[in-house]
Amino acid sequence: MASSIFKRKGREDPESTRQWDTLITKIMEGNVVPVIGPEFMVDSERGKNPHQILIDDLADAYGVESHPTSFSQLLFDKNFDVADRKNIYAMLGDAFEQKLFEPSALLKRLLRIKQFPFVITTSFTPVVEDAMREIWGNELRVMKFSNDPARNDDIKTRQDIHKPTVYYMFGRVCHSEKKYVVTDTDMLAFCKSWLSSAERPQNLASELQSKYLLILGNSYSDWLCRFVWYSMKSRFEAQPVGMMVDPMAQDSLLQFMKRIDAFTQNNLEEVLDKMESLLESKMAEESGNGHPQKGADVFLSYSRSDSAVTEQLCEALKARGISVWFDRDSLSYGASFMNEIIAGIKSARLFVPVMTHNIELEKNDYHPYRTEWQTAIEVASGYGRNFIFPVSERGFDFYGSNIPEAMQRHNAYIYDADNPDFGSFVEQIVQVLAQL
Repeated sequence: MASSIFKRKGREDPESTRQWDTLITKIMEGNVVPVIGPEFMVDSERGKNPHQILIDDLADAYGVESHPTSFSQLLFDKNFDVADRKNIYAMLGDAFEQKLFEPSALLKRLLRIKQFPFVITTSFTPVVEDAMREIWGNELRVMKFSNDPARNDDIKTRQDIHKPTVYYMFGRVCHSEKKYVVTDTDMLAFCKSWLSSAERPQNLASELQSKYLLILGNSYSDWLCRFVWYSMKSRFEAQPVGMMVDPMAQDSLLQFMKRIDAFTQNNLEEVLDKMESLLESKMAEESGNGHPQKGADVFLSYSRSDSAVTEQLCEALKARGISVWFDRDSLSYGASFMNEIIAGIKSARLFVPVMTHNIELEKNDYHPYRTEWQTAIEVASGYGRNFIFPVSERGFDFYGSNIPEAMQRHNAYIYDADNPDFGSFVEQIVQVLAQL
């Protein structure tokens, strides 16, 4: 009798609900890092894996009839001599001097979820990079691990993991041998380096320990998948570990994932459907009608590259009971959205622009925050009091940069990027609002 209470027909089991809730919460916090393999990168009549398409073409070119399913199987076929094996890296480099593959609809759909600005790819092909560039344009940074401590890219600060970036975990295709993973021995060498504290990118490795990893389309063997997980997240007790979507996962791997409390699914399209639906509901729940409310005490204006530090400022303000217009979710830059932004600025009591080195780096790109600045300057001209209260990163030349002169007339609150402390600034805002 008692057991039937907990088995409702048509209901999702509590464990699955818990895992979905955790995933959506982590996405909303900006703490999810997708790790994308080749399995759903392209839509093609010949298959969805660009690696297999390349293997098939190379096998045809060399008359290999064994139907290899990996580069290792291909390269150690009797038709390949030592020189051919060494030349394969340069051949692949030559091939990718042109765009070979169009990113799949599923990949583009995933990356349009802009809470995923930092993406890791385990493929040497530039398919994820191409998809990210379509979405982020010139904001996108390209970084890579090439198994050379002197050349491996690393993030500089914790904020970098919130900037639009594609990171090649196992190297990016080029003409040089062993600079990216093609064979099984390449993979072992790269994983060995990722496990070495002296060779891996220290700052990125440290950040990944606390992130929720969304492992998609890798389809590695059991041992290799465990190795890759451990390369990025050496402490499985640091929960939550993440989610893996793999339709071909072995039972032994699924059992391992369950033991470390990782969420497993097997259909990416269904995962995206549910993820988008739950995110939409969560955003609407947090912001009423899906957009920040008019008439806020403070309107926060910022570059998307500075989402993380702006969120910290937002939470510090809200903790003192201050209502904040902080658009963390509505990322469409259409005319209708900009009209709402302008209305939000005009109805806010104070305008707080967040200024960092990214403002200078983005001076040649279009960004809506510049429209927000001009609107705030116009609004301020109609007041007999201060309306604009800038917040500036230490080291950023607020008074000598490309910021409008009318904005520079206001004293900026300076904060330390490595250890943001907005306590005194929040107190200043509390006092200003109290006088209003």
